[in-house]
Amino acid sequence: MAGLVAGGTSADELYSYRDASGARVLTDERPQGIPYETIRSPASTGTRTPSNGGDWSPSQIFVFEGPGGERLVTNQHRQDNGMELVATYGRPTARARCGERARQALATGGGEFADLIRTAATRKGLDPALVQSVIHVESCFDPQAVSRVGAHGLMQLMPATAADLGVTDRFDPAQNINGGTRYLAAMLERFEGNLDLALAAYNAGPGAVERHGGVPPFRETQTYIQRIRSQYTGNGRPN
Repeated sequence: MAGLVAGGTSADELYSYRDASGARVLTDERPQGIPYETIRSPASTGTRTPSNGGDWSPSQIFVFEGPGGERLVTNQHRQDNGMELVATYGRPTARARCGERARQALATGGGEFADLIRTAATRKGLDPALVQSVIHVESCFDPQAVSRVGAHGLMQLMPATAADLGVTDRFDPAQNINGGTRYLAAMLERFEGNLDLALAAYNAGPGAVERHGGVPPFRETQTYIQRIRSQYTGNGRPN
């Protein structure tokens, strides 16, 4: 996902802590030097997601309010602390929705988004098939996709990245594809055309790539590169 700053992250864990104002913060980056709680995913605990009757969601955020007005923001669907659920954000992950729509899009150069992909890629000197592969892995061609950390749309833009790119509506396919393609091109330029490093930067952030002197040792990022490589080379593109 574009612009995710990852450091010591894990796809199987989230962390919760209180900031200086007392607000509860939920993050996938392990906090340093402060007390925090670890929230483990179903892969670690065997707990099912709310859609299957369990307590944990990989992509939805729940806001609870206590009797004194205090609020808890968490991905835990149920709370036994007397707090009331007042808001829910997000939706099932795009990967779970991958199906016929994605297959048709792959077979037709991007489906309904083919012209947008081709135009954005050509403008930045990229292979449209590469942009198509990124969209497939990021969102399965679902323009309404929302990740567990708040990335939105076809190319899964994070809020700060979208703002830097001038994207005002991350769910708008044209804005999202144009912004995501520009960001991918910028990462390729930053890392001198090295596709693996550019993809790692797209997923984990360029700072993580530079800190580690290469692809970061994050399982999610390494798998992400492999999936896009497999998709891209499957279309007859170079390794």
